[in-house]
Amino acid sequence: MNDSPDRGSPIGRRLPRVDADAKLRGATRFLPDIDFPGLLHAKMVPGGEPHARLLSVDCAEALASPGVRAVLTPENLPGENRVGVIIDDQPLLAEGRLRYRGDCVAVVAAESEAEAAAAAGKVRVECEPLPAIFDFDDLAPDPEHPIHESGPIAVHHRVRKGNVAAGFASAQAVVETEYLTAAQEHYYLEPLGCVAVPGERGDVTIHGSLQCPFYVQKAVARACGLSLAQVRVIQTPTGGAFGGKEDVPNELCARAAALALITGRPVRLLLERREDIRYSSKRHPYRIRLRLGATADGRFTAMEIFQDALAGPYATLSPPVIYRSAMQGAGPYRIPAVHVEARAWYSNGAPSGAFRGFGSPQACFAHEGVIDLLAAELGMNPIELRRRNLLEAGDETATGHRLESSVGMTACFDAALEAVETELGPEALEAEHRAPTPADIALAPELADDPERWRVGTGVGCMIYGNCLGKAGWHLDGAGAHLQLHADGSASVAVGLTEIGQGAETVITQFVAEGLGLDPTRVTLVPVDTALVPDCGPTVASRNVVMSGNAIADAARQLRDRLTPLAAELLDCAPGEIRFEGGAARGPGESVLGMAELAAAAWRRNLNMATAGWWHVPDLEFDETRGHGQAYFAYSFAAQAARVAVDRLSGQVRVLGVWAAHDLGKAVNPAGAEGQVEGGVAQGIGFALGERFVEAKGEVVSGNLSSYPLPIAPEVPPIRTILVEDPHPDGPHGAKSLGEPVIIPTAAALAGALRQATGAPVERLPVKPESLLPFLEVPVDG
Repeated sequence: MNDSPDRGSPIGRRLPRVDADAKLRGATRFLPDIDFPGLLHAKMVPGGEPHARLLSVDCAEALASPGVRAVLTPENLPGENRVGVIIDDQPLLAEGRLRYRGDCVAVVAAESEAEAAAAAGKVRVECEPLPAIFDFDDLAPDPEHPIHESGPIAVHHRVRKGNVAAGFASAQAVVETEYLTAAQEHYYLEPLGCVAVPGERGDVTIHGSLQCPFYVQKAVARACGLSLAQVRVIQTPTGGAFGGKEDVPNELCARAAALALITGRPVRLLLERREDIRYSSKRHPYRIRLRLGATADGRFTAMEIFQDALAGPYATLSPPVIYRSAMQGAGPYRIPAVHVEARAWYSNGAPSGAFRGFGSPQACFAHEGVIDLLAAELGMNPIELRRRNLLEAGDETATGHRLESSVGMTACFDAALEAVETELGPEALEAEHRAPTPADIALAPELADDPERWRVGTGVGCMIYGNCLGKAGWHLDGAGAHLQLHADGSASVAVGLTEIGQGAETVITQFVAEGLGLDPTRVTLVPVDTALVPDCGPTVASRNVVMSGNAIADAARQLRDRLTPLAAELLDCAPGEIRFEGGAARGPGESVLGMAELAAAAWRRNLNMATAGWWHVPDLEFDETRGHGQAYFAYSFAAQAARVAVDRLSGQVRVLGVWAAHDLGKAVNPAGAEGQVEGGVAQGIGFALGERFVEAKGEVVSGNLSSYPLPIAPEVPPIRTILVEDPHPDGPHGAKSLGEPVIIPTAAALAGALRQATGAPVERLPVKPESLLPFLEVPVDG
């Protein structure tokens, strides 16, 4: 929990975000702010049925409309009509079948947005409706009208460890229950959008609000019949993503690129908010059934988990989402026998895809809930039950991966609970619901008006998070960095993983500054551009710090190796005596050579001052058929405690505070890390208590903020962040993933707090006030 940097090092310093000033001044140019001469505007045409045979698409009237320059259909698509990221089950433009209401059948390009929208409304779609699947109750497959000929299940992962039957037979207590979670909308600040610019040689350049430029490059090349070298993707400043801009931009960019090549003019496809919600992916709804056994003294013996998720009409990112929820489904606990079956089912609602946490918030809500249930069965405090089973170094994960180092779970657990006890007193951790204490009233003074009207409780959520893509995505888990030292001693760096609001740009400048001994203000980050760096895979799974940090370290080492002999010559010392820090090359004693002076000398000597770094995750020993072995190369850990007050008259929930302890290996920028925790917790509160994406037979109901309530500032409580540093040997300076872990335990902790406050089982998310009322004794005036 050390918050102080090493002497002279930018690593561990609380630096301000390098992009903050421009954004605060309104100087950052987002996609709509960028001018493209001759720009056309595009509008997509949805099929409009959740499941149907597509009989015809008549574009004649649209083509004849004012300002229209082209209408894209499968017939004039330059390349393949396919866009699936992992499983090849999705057409770019619907052909023969509609599988959800947002399936795109055509795209209109016109001189103005209004003309494009008017013409899109004139496309005539004829179809024959088919039976549709919208919920878990509908999952019995229809052999006559399958969504896909391959079968009803898009993805299936499993975990096998130990003998589950023997584990339950040896248990003195066994509990079983089921949990349900709803879809969640990303609701990033900036809707999806891109501009495709045709080149003079049949090539195309994409500018987009996106998080995975190399995914887009592949999708555009395939749909347009181009080589990868003919497709350049430049990320524009991106106003949030949370996973929602991982694969969906592939579709938009490929459609815009095809129209740009057909018309020979730049084409912008920019979604309005309602369109964004209609076309974009959501967090997977889950139904999870668990069984957990333990000895009389609270030692876990076996866990059995069955996870079902709704994938939507196409698999999209379901393979890694289901993989992660399966591998992490048992939580950060020592369990001798684990059996997990995890499946994603095709359905006809909105597509499910990447969302911060990748199935883990749902899995965590379930595994923490069944632990609370088991604690009640054993008559134990749920806090003590968890503490007895937390993973330590030398233990095995649920997949049988033996952890040798950087296992900060217990440290996180103790730190979070110690913080609660310090602020609220030991009674806040007792396992019974009661009236607010003076410490609670200090957090929420309105409770003092009628304390008997409220019941308060504390819950804990614990999580384990596999870093990067794991075995399922190992072939994508490499990243590069291009680093250049300029003649004046400044440096520029290009990486392939993107800034989407998480503060990556700042951390990357710190890595470069550390690697070359520069002040961070002397480092400039080049906008992400597929023409500048090799394929670095997707910006997902909290990979940026680990992957870019290690790639930069490799590039900086190469550059130091080139500069060291020259610095030693100029300082008249041995190369082994040179170190780079504090903006200079330093020799023995007080001998110092400023980086500007060294860089100028290197330039005069014609030294190559540009390097390309590369890093990939270590090899993983993993049996994919059993889901057993090293599912990931490293793990982050966290414990969050939440305190709530519940109104006994209305069932309304007031979150009083969240104490979040996260093992991130090494805090490269503690201020940025705290910001990540606070944002993730706020998003987790929404997932737990209010956000519910609603459809009626596949038609979006919650299409704006009046029908999809996000947490507002007064609803976000004080968040106490505790950064636990347990460095991992393969992380840059010991750093591990943080961005996704911060949301994972929040809903679980809140659910546990509601169970303590009310006695309700809390088996569905988001929690509705009316579900709590039957468990609240209404106070009667004396």
